Amino acid sequence: MRWLPRSLFGRLALLMIVGLVVAQMAGAVIHLAERSRTVGHTVSHELAQRLAAVYRAIDSQGAGERRRLAVLLSAPRQQLAIETAAPPGTARSELLADFPARLHELLGDGVEVRPVELPRFGAFAFDLYLRLSSGEWLRVRGSAPEEIFAQPWHLALNLALMLLAVVVLVVVAARSTVRPLTELARAAHGLADDLKRPPLPEDGPTEVREAAHAFNVMQTRIRGGIEERERFLAAVSHDLKTPVTRLRLRTEMLADADLRNRFRNDIEDMQQLLDGTLDFLRGKSVDEPLRAIDLVALAESLADDFSTQGEVTLHGPESLRIVGRPLALKRALANLIDNALKYGGQAQVEIKIAPDGVLVSVEDSGPGLPETELEKVFEPFYRLEASRSRETGGAGLGLAIVRQIARGHDGEVTLVNCERGGLRATLHLPAHLSLVPRNP
Repeated sequence: MRWLPRSLFGRLALLMIVGLVVAQMAGAVIHLAERSRTVGHTVSHELAQRLAAVYRAIDSQGAGERRRLAVLLSAPRQQLAIETAAPPGTARSELLADFPARLHELLGDGVEVRPVELPRFGAFAFDLYLRLSSGEWLRVRGSAPEEIFAQPWHLALNLALMLLAVVVLVVVAARSTVRPLTELARAAHGLADDLKRPPLPEDGPTEVREAAHAFNVMQTRIRGGIEERERFLAAVSHDLKTPVTRLRLRTEMLADADLRNRFRNDIEDMQQLLDGTLDFLRGKSVDEPLRAIDLVALAESLADDFSTQGEVTLHGPESLRIVGRPLALKRALANLIDNALKYGGQAQVEIKIAPDGVLVSVEDSGPGLPETELEKVFEPFYRLEASRSRETGGAGLGLAIVRQIARGHDGEVTLVNCERGGLRATLHLPAHLSLVPRNP
């Protein structure tokens, strides 16, 4: 249902308020119908009895006394008069539906009653003619206080106040129920940023407490697994250095120069593969804290570092501060620049602010990539070149590490072929990481 709010709080509040309004309206309609029925029944009997008593008193008098008595019995809300003729009486009243029958019952079927006007909702006025035994007509006109049958606005006011009070309670109750779930969702989103964040408070309804407890257990297990993996990586990294170093020393002791060069190249390939694999695995670490960094200054330092390998140009603002992991972002930009220099001989780096975040593009003048390979090259250990040479093919982990780091910042990295040739890699960092003030 598209009209429903997307948040659980909005849906709970809306459904509860709608249900409450419908219940209140139904109750109000039932109350008004019952009130009208009760008041109408009571007034119908009371009015019929009063008119019957007045009719008998006047009809029992002589000709002269009837007019005088009619004047004496008249009141501001009930005027009596003796008329010689009467208009046709065809009035009907839903409010006093049983009034004519009740009046006939009290006066007898021999008395003709002609109702010209009968009470209705919003106007309690009546005008009717009763035929006297002398052939004359007793005209009875009157009205009742407006508040008797007026619309009960005080009821509407009471319902509105009651509804307002209950709506406030509903909103408070819904928010207190949803708040733990909101905190759980916020903690789940922030889990990748800080595995060492304090555990969630396990309070609220039973289901919410169980969910918070399960989340805390999951966070503890994930943190323990990552810490164990990092200890393993540290041990492997340390232990592999010794045999690789021994191989290097023994290689240099070989007498055959051609064999020595081949051994040296194989060791370099192995060292590159080990370093790349360890870097890729370390990229999953969330221990590096987020902090404010100058992205332009970081790119300038990398441009200086790679200046000996090829031409690196940088275009962008003088300064651009963001929140990120400095070492991880430096590794990502270094991999992109290194790829551009390997395949294109030069790297054009551009940093700019976009409406949805910060864009860092690295463009080369190389041959580009087939369209079918633009996504595959982000897979770990995928190398496009059949030669798998160390100079150009690498270990196949550079772009995989870049994507891993980008997604660790809630961002993304994409590759596109430029129209004039070459390949453009674009690192997108979301807007919430930028510390640059934005126009509202």
